[in-house]
Amino acid sequence: MTKLFIDVFLPGNGKTYEFSLDGSMLVGQATVRIIENIREAENNTISIDPKTVILSDTNLSMRLNERMTLQAAGVRSGHKLILV
Repeated sequence: MTKLFIDVFLPGNGKTYEFSLDGSMLVGQATVRIIENIREAENNTISIDPKTVILSDTNLSMRLNERMTLQAAGVRSGHKLILV
């Protein structure tokens, strides 16, 4: 198991959140976990569309394939991802 330490930016509130995720986790599973954790951190006062996708900040036009693992999608520790 490879731990990835990443930042996730949420444009809706302008905040960045830190996450530690397993690199073998599917992008779709990671998205669900990230959304749940952000809602919890914001005391459920924030609404995030369940159709939210993750973009890589290294290539803003690149939507991460939700069926790939984080590692296979090119996510590495230190990367910043964007929820849109």
